[in-house]
Amino acid sequence: MKIMTKGFLVVLGALIMGVLPGGAVELRLKWEPGKRYVFDNTADSSTKMPLPGQGLIETKGRMVMRVHNDVSPHEKGLRVSQAFDSIRMRQEMQGLVMEYDSSDPSKGGGLLGTVLKPMTETKFAAIYDKKGKVVGTEGLDEVQGADQLGMGKEELEAMARQSSEFLPGRDVKPGDTWKSEVDLPMGELGGKVTIDYTLKLENIVEQEGRKVARVSLSGKTKAAEEKEGEEVLKTEVKEATGMMLFDIELGQPVEISTTTLLETGLPAGIPQAEGAPGKMPIKSVSVQRLVGVEDLKEEASGSKGESKARVEPSAPAESKEEKRARRKARKAKRKAEKVQPE
Repeated sequence: MKIMTKGFLVVLGALIMGVLPGGAVELRLKWEPGKRYVFDNTADSSTKMPLPGQGLIETKGRMVMRVHNDVSPHEKGLRVSQAFDSIRMRQEMQGLVMEYDSSDPSKGGGLLGTVLKPMTETKFAAIYDKKGKVVGTEGLDEVQGADQLGMGKEELEAMARQSSEFLPGRDVKPGDTWKSEVDLPMGELGGKVTIDYTLKLENIVEQEGRKVARVSLSGKTKAAEEKEGEEVLKTEVKEATGMMLFDIELGQPVEISTTTLLETGLPAGIPQAEGAPGKMPIKSVSVQRLVGVEDLKEEASGSKGESKARVEPSAPAESKEEKRARRKARKAKRKAEKVQPE
């Protein structure tokens, strides 16, 4: 019995050590000049549209983007220049599959290629003040984005602002809550939805020797202001939940995951033809992960304002089968070189 009790105390002690004491911590976004912050952004979406005589037509999509954030001084604080290192997308609708991969020439064309390829050359910047809040943007007016796929000017600006808007920019303690309004542009559906989020610092945990704040998110649609003219579509957030893991010392979210359930359709009171589609449910799951922080290195040409950090490409760009085939080819080549006559 004593041995079992000691074992239980060891396990209990390990669990207690994994959750740090509940003192106040600063949750403020920090950027270090001369650094490149590399994020992977994954967005999964699915919609179900009821069509007369065809039932529910389901559309699924996944977009994966690796984004470089290069930090430099600015008169107002800091400039965080953003560029896409890679973009991948897969869309399915009634058995029709379309794919695009900026790192794979065989998947660089088609309709998705026409829309997404210009984004690989897109560069814009967010300007942050000393408190870690976005106070302006640069280059978004020239963005040739994929508006119909939900990656136009408004969507890119919302993506740039998300991290700072989720943070209170002050000291908080476990159990404390704060509010945040986040715009959710609706792409080709038109307009945008504003979500009223309530965020709560759940606790402080230790991960790989670093203090990480666990912040929960829960949101609902902000009451819309009355607009002049007719409203084409009305979109409502049925549920918005998520979790943010924030590295306190680094001053960066290491992961933000959100799930948003929406419903869009004609506003109440507008007559609808018999057999016309009703409400269309939309589910969106987004995950942003920090995959690396690199030192910026000057280009060999020494041109001003041009910096580059070496970051390994995203693993999914090459499948396991492709890796095995490449290794097999290298071995065969070396073997052939060894048996060649003098």
